[in-house]
Amino acid sequence: MLRNVIVVRDDEESIKNAIREILRSKHKGHEFALDMTRITDKERKREIMKQLTRY
Repeated sequence: MLRNVIVVRDDEESIKNAIREILRSKHKGHEFALDMTRITDKERKREIMKQLTRY
C-alpha cells in the first residue's frame, strides 16, 4: 500500500495544502504520514495538529 508523506511548514498555505493532500489520500485509499519537524514552536505545532486531525 502506498503511503504519502505530507510535509507541513509553519504557514497557512502549507496547512491548506496539507488538508488538500489528506483528503485526496483518504479518497484514494492511501495511507499518509505528517512530517511536522520543520515547526519549532510546540504550541503552534499543537494548534496545527488540532486542525489537521479533524480530517
